[in-house]
Amino acid sequence: MGVAITRQWTGYAAAVRLGWAVSSNWTRPILFIVYSVLRPVSMALILAVMYTVITGNAAATRPYLAFLIVGTAFWSFIQEGVSEFATGILEDRGRYHILKYSYMAPLGFPIFLIGRATSKLASAAASVVIVLLVGTLALHLDISPLRVDYPLLVAACLLAFVSVIAFAITLSMVLLAGRDLHGYGEIMAQFLYLFSGAIFPISVLPGPIAWLASLSPLPYWLELCRRAIMHGQAYLMFPNLSDGEVFLRLVAATAGTLLLGYVLYRMADRRARRLGYIDMEANW
Repeated sequence: MGVAITRQWTGYAAAVRLGWAVSSNWTRPILFIVYSVLRPVSMALILAVMYTVITGNAAATRPYLAFLIVGTAFWSFIQEGVSEFATGILEDRGRYHILKYSYMAPLGFPIFLIGRATSKLASAAASVVIVLLVGTLALHLDISPLRVDYPLLVAACLLAFVSVIAFAITLSMVLLAGRDLHGYGEIMAQFLYLFSGAIFPISVLPGPIAWLASLSPLPYWLELCRRAIMHGQAYLMFPNLSDGEVFLRLVAATAGTLLLGYVLYRMADRRARRLGYIDMEANW
């Protein structure tokens, strides 16, 4: 039993290192981290400029600026975990032609996928810290590391990461059915961007769409991140719910995402094996 666990852990660690190496194109870690934070930082600054121009930087709208910056910062996890991960798996098959070997390895394909996804989330962590630092210094947001509710933040992020990994793995398996799907991961990430509460509350969406968005764990995760960091100084999507109630909704939504993801993954996996999608030539 201990040998099997050690073997699985070793394989998982190797998958994490492989994911990091492929994502960074085997460059130096510091250089890759700098590159990884440029996009979320630039996005946060662009949104801040738009906010300033539209609102005139009025004091009454400062809670919404905090809402915007925190949502943009933590969105890096979705961008990396969904878009970049799906693109990486498709490139493993069509560009590097190694996906079939990973699939047949004794490690187990799900462990390999989880390891690859973990490397994406790890690289996104630096982006979150940098964007929050920029927001604190350049935009004068009242963010203090000493006042962050770390237990709430860590618990919410762990549940969100489980959901993101489950969604990303399922999406990557579904996309294997296509021949030329480069960019579809980015499309899905941007779709989630609009329905997650990252840049505006889901309550502004049309009724049926807002209801569907409320089934996702992402709005509850971002809500708890804002509460843990800003302590009520950011605009709240669920002002009538306590922290505990929002957390329970996050737990329920995460459990639903895991269940649905498992069912869809098994279906996509069986279909991929039956129709030869794992080693299909993608004509790169």
